[in-house]
Amino acid sequence: MENMDLTAKIKEAWQNPEIQALARRCFRKKFNNTPVIMEKVCASGSKCFHDVYYLFQTECGNPVPADACPINAVVSNFVICGVGCEPCPPRVLPPRRVNDCVLFTVKYKVRVWFEFFDAGSGCLEVGMASEFFTKEVAIPVEDIDGGCILCNPESVDLCIRRLKLDCLRALLVPRPSEFPCTYPPYAIEVTVENEYFALESGRSIVCILTSNEDCIDLPFPNGSCPCPPFEREPQCCEYSEQFNYTAESSSDNIP
Repeated sequence: MENMDLTAKIKEAWQNPEIQALARRCFRKKFNNTPVIMEKVCASGSKCFHDVYYLFQTECGNPVPADACPINAVVSNFVICGVGCEPCPPRVLPPRRVNDCVLFTVKYKVRVWFEFFDAGSGCLEVGMASEFFTKEVAIPVEDIDGGCILCNPESVDLCIRRLKLDCLRALLVPRPSEFPCTYPPYAIEVTVENEYFALESGRSIVCILTSNEDCIDLPFPNGSCPCPPFEREPQCCEYSEQFNYTAESSSDNIP
């Protein structure tokens, strides 16, 4: 929404006749391409995932009951491995660019609260199942303006942001066929929506347009600006004005 507002403001400003006249005078000048070294965004991209996880045990280590009814599900403790102070687990690589993708590993905890009938107490109880999950994410990125001519190819910065992370669905299901029979007969299936944005940048050689002539005629301030008078609001409600047109010196009073 902010980008749309900015685009609308730029289009509105471009319709200004004074701006168009300045632009036409500027375009008539002779320009040269001058290479400069500056920080440049090389590539960026985003992608959304719907991941399905299965919780087989409660917080107490018991199998998920056969009558468990999920009532709430959340995702928490999110980290990107290798970013900031977060270390990488064994055999996990830090964020990196591989061909047309930015690869990184995330870790988060999924919690599900559910109701079930406790035969021991004869009451309806609330239980919770939770587990940490780790997954490698690949975000496809596209080069911006041909990418970057990097001064130091090894010196590239990656910016990774989480856009969405939430539980969409939780339900009780029989044990999926891909799990061995040693697992409990029932599990809570959780669908997690997660979306990420990745950006690559580095110090690059960038060409900008330069001109030996003034591109735009800038107005100079007027040096003959009148000095404003000193004024203060009067405190009296009624007053009479007196004007003294001459100033007598002390020598005039000498006899």
